Amino acid sequence: MKRGKLKLGLLIGWLMLCHSAFAQKKESALPKGYRDVGSDKVAALRELCQATADTGLFSGAVLVADEGKVIYKEAFGTGNREWNISNTTDTKFRLASVSKQFCSMLVMQLAQEGKVKLDDTIIDHLPYYRKDTGEKITLHHLMSHQSGIIDYTSSFDYRGTISRLSFDKDEFIKLHCSGDLANEPGTIYSYCNAGYCILGRIIERVTRKSFEQNLHERIFEPLGMKNSGYDRNRTVIEKRASGYTYGPFGFENAAYIDLDSSPGAAGALYSTVEDMFLWDRALYTDKLLDKKHRDLMFTPNRDVPEVKAAGGRPHSNYGYGWQIYTRTHPVTKRRTKVINHGGAIHGFRAMENRLVDDDAFVIVLCNQGDTIASTDVWDAVVRLSVELIHVVTEQPYRMPGKTRLTQEQRMYEIVQAEGVEEAIEWFQTKGKKADWGGGNLALATQLIKDGRIDDGLRLMEFDVETTPGKAWLVRKTAQAFLNNGRPEKALDFAIRGLELKPGDQVFKNIKAEAEQDLRSKD
Repeated sequence: MKRGKLKLGLLIGWLMLCHSAFAQKKESALPKGYRDVGSDKVAALRELCQATADTGLFSGAVLVADEGKVIYKEAFGTGNREWNISNTTDTKFRLASVSKQFCSMLVMQLAQEGKVKLDDTIIDHLPYYRKDTGEKITLHHLMSHQSGIIDYTSSFDYRGTISRLSFDKDEFIKLHCSGDLANEPGTIYSYCNAGYCILGRIIERVTRKSFEQNLHERIFEPLGMKNSGYDRNRTVIEKRASGYTYGPFGFENAAYIDLDSSPGAAGALYSTVEDMFLWDRALYTDKLLDKKHRDLMFTPNRDVPEVKAAGGRPHSNYGYGWQIYTRTHPVTKRRTKVINHGGAIHGFRAMENRLVDDDAFVIVLCNQGDTIASTDVWDAVVRLSVELIHVVTEQPYRMPGKTRLTQEQRMYEIVQAEGVEEAIEWFQTKGKKADWGGGNLALATQLIKDGRIDDGLRLMEFDVETTPGKAWLVRKTAQAFLNNGRPEKALDFAIRGLELKPGDQVFKNIKAEAEQDLRSKD
């Protein structure tokens, strides 16, 4: 009997060793940095999310569903830093451009009811719109980002002025969504928030109800999405997360934005990860929209190319409010169909992925945003979303890398130890320039706060030298020199700014104030 037990024990031990060797061989067969999901998918999801939160780049909530059931949901970080209140899975986050899919759903519902046609033009519904362009741009063009309208977010004054002001919707469309076209409608894909602002107003005109009322009556109430809505700055919303900007020197409250004026229908919604799962499930059914019209939403409009800024691919992958593409795993080459959309707005980031062939769903909502010229938070949210897709589809995945000093932090150390010119020299040989300018703005601002005013102003001046055509950066630099008692330099930059933007009132004001300060000195 004892001999039999001994043999059994040896056999079990041998099997365990074989299993361990097999597992190690399988793990070692993966490229460096990749992990096998293993038998506990939920544990892998949790470890991945926690590691991302530990980098400091992610604060928010995550939900993952598989085969129609939630297998993982968890919240991380802080919903309100002033009161040290943690995020929860029912915290409400701004969706930013993830809102566009709800706008397109309303348009498609009206099309299904025969109240609009996809080849209706803007003029058909907004008679005040400029006729020469409005009679060429259709609802199809607006929903698929093929309108040719120049997006108001690219305006020189958007971030500092337009986004902060309250406008009547028709007034906003006349002022900021009715400019000359960048290209002929229907010829190229170019992402445009203005198009969805126009769609929101058309929905209101056709239904004689507010966009917000349409959302609740046609989508949120039928689906039981009780924690979703149209975000308004003045409204007290229970469990709404505060938005923060994550910079190299700490957190700041996100800049103010008037949500109803802009982005409006293009990005003013809020929701929770749990409500977004209800939305995902409804999109498999006829509850909101029949299959014919759902298929139109989820079919990429591949008959046009993309602008260079969107990737420059020969065929657009955008449907109506959704990106549709096939993702190939870098190791296993498994192909996964993904219907998704991301969103970024002051203090918030969002990424939603529907894996329709796998009946899986991944939603990441985050109440942190990036400083100008940085994409660290956005990149972290995108990476987390991608690796969650890999885990839920049981493909090898990667953990986030260790946090390192940012470029700004490294230069800050150099300024303190060796001086600002040495930091600039380091940047010229090893640094990464921001294409849109202002790559050293956060560092310059911190140095000025620290009392190292000359160093901070020198870095701002260097940024302008690096990207001389950026009027917004020239404006910030001129204002900084003026605010810190350097009217000569402020005047120089104001004059340079007026060469870039003749007639700009802010540059005129800085110039006049600098000239007055110089006269006072004399």
